[in-house]
Amino acid sequence: MKKALLALVLVFAGWVQPVPAEEPENYCHDPAAEAQWQALVAKHPKDYDLQALHALRIGLCLKVDQGVLTVPEATAIFERARKALIQQRSTPEENSQPSL
Repeated sequence: MKKALLALVLVFAGWVQPVPAEEPENYCHDPAAEAQWQALVAKHPKDYDLQALHALRIGLCLKVDQGVLTVPEATAIFERARKALIQQRSTPEENSQPSL
């Protein structure tokens, strides 16, 4: 199940897709992106790493809306966390340990 979730996280970044540097796309208020996230966290309610990643996305969107962070800054933070989770789940010893 963790491998399937890892594949979903790899495929579904759910944040910002590469776009021209002039105006980066903000997916914070994209209903399709939010629906994908809601479906993913509903399907894996006990995956606390995934829940934390979703909470980070929500918080980053709030900071973007408040003007505290730019979309590129928020994207960099989110991608760093997403890549760390992917790396953690790619390590065999991490896969054998149950999540909290």
